[in-house]
Amino acid sequence: MWLLDEVLKATKGELLRVEKEAFTGISTDSRTIGDGELFVPIMGKTFDAHMFLLDAYERSNGGTICEKEREALCVTLKGTIILVEDASQALLDLAQYKLRATGGTCIAITGSNGKTTTKEMLVDMAGRAFAVHFNEKNYNNIIGVSSSILAIKGKPEFCIFELGTNNKGEIGQLARATDPDISLITNINPSHLEGLGDIDGVLEEKLDLFRFTKDGGTIFINADDPYILPHYKDRGHAAFTYGIENNAAFRLVVEENLGWEGAAFSLHFPGDRVHTKTSLLGRHNLSNILAASSIAYSIGVKPSLIKESIEAFSSYAMRFRPFIAGKGYTIVDDSYNANPSSMEWAIKTLLELPATGKRIAILGDMKELGSKSSHYHRELGRMLLESPIPVIALIGEEIKEAFRELGNERSQLFDDKDRLVDFIKGKAEKGDVILVKGSRASRMEEIVEALK
Repeated sequence: MWLLDEVLKATKGELLRVEKEAFTGISTDSRTIGDGELFVPIMGKTFDAHMFLLDAYERSNGGTICEKEREALCVTLKGTIILVEDASQALLDLAQYKLRATGGTCIAITGSNGKTTTKEMLVDMAGRAFAVHFNEKNYNNIIGVSSSILAIKGKPEFCIFELGTNNKGEIGQLARATDPDISLITNINPSHLEGLGDIDGVLEEKLDLFRFTKDGGTIFINADDPYILPHYKDRGHAAFTYGIENNAAFRLVVEENLGWEGAAFSLHFPGDRVHTKTSLLGRHNLSNILAASSIAYSIGVKPSLIKESIEAFSSYAMRFRPFIAGKGYTIVDDSYNANPSSMEWAIKTLLELPATGKRIAILGDMKELGSKSSHYHRELGRMLLESPIPVIALIGEEIKEAFRELGNERSQLFDDKDRLVDFIKGKAEKGDVILVKGSRASRMEEIVEALK
């Protein structure tokens, strides 16, 4: 329940019209808004939800927030109407108000890669000892994070949020709204360059999470990331390092590579050591495990529970998940997304995993790289050229740059998924390992389904 006075206090809004002075909740979707809820119309790249003010009111009989520049749309509108400068900011303000009223410790995670896996692992670890609230899946933008906060029930001891961005300023907005006590940046790599410009732009954007962590709060530094490590000397927060390659307060030491069954390793915490194993594949996932474990240990999760969580945790759909197809070859489904660093990690892991047959790579475009797209796709082509992968199938417009570096001796370029699938089916045999990876927009999961 939201009282009108609370909404006005949170958003610093101005009343245009009063009909109701209490609301059952907050909604950003005019199609699913509930009875008595307050509508917050968000501006998107291709839509303006102010066009649905009437629809929202007819479903809710509640009220709406409206940007002052669009006040004319409210002339005949019924219900309570609150004017604000920016509706997206008003949504964040409401979320911040709710989070502060909830209390508890807030943990925020961002980074170019691995943030969803790290967050999900930490949620599992912390949830074995405490009451935890979190944003599900990768609902990590302004609407996703705000809606998750507004959905909090009761008084969780910890709120864990993944923060994402594809434009400058978004991490700062989300960090200010969540006001984290503890924060972690997984890594800095080229991603979302259309909105962030270059790798330095990515760094500056992600560092806003550290900048807006509460004074006296705690930040976790990836000692293996050359971009993040220099910020170890942050003076406004307690800072702890974690790393696999470099010396750090929290360490992970690989004890045995278990091939398709993952890895056995030890976690070295200040004062404790844990021997465990994971079914997750790839060094990048070991870094995610260490990141989550470092925070979990710091908030008081017992090492035995951290161990239990690691050993029970399995990979999510489309995130480097292997399965054996009907014809006996193994498909590694990493079709969820791709950027230059995640593509490199996936290819390296493909080469490290045991195979009785040959290795095959099916790769699609890496999106949102802006003016750097050609450069990074050509880099990918050079890396594939130096690799021993004998069969490489490429599909997409931007990945043509990789094909120009590779040539057609080992690689084939397709503009049709059916033709690509037919080509691979003619090449793949029992014992082969096939990696499928590309950006979300490429819908590489359709290839995975066709090859099963």
